[in-house]
Amino acid sequence: MNEQIPWTFKTWIALFKGVDLPIGDLADAISKDEDFPDEDYFDEMWEHISQKSKYDPDYYVTRAVGFTYQYNW
Repeated sequence: MNEQIPWTFKTWIALFKGVDLPIGDLADAISKDEDFPDEDYFDEMWEHISQKSKYDPDYYVTRAVGFTYQYNW
């Protein structure tokens, strides 16, 4: 069974636009970024976010892990 997923990361993250959480902030930023990759290649997306960010890319990993820990136990 080889079914295509009907959405990409970019279309999925768009569902979180306007959400008052870090994922909503990311969704808002991606929706305004005309250069954000359309394809689902993690390395390409990570490199794009890393180049656009004023923070060290590890900042996002740390924030996501902390958020997950805080709200999922």
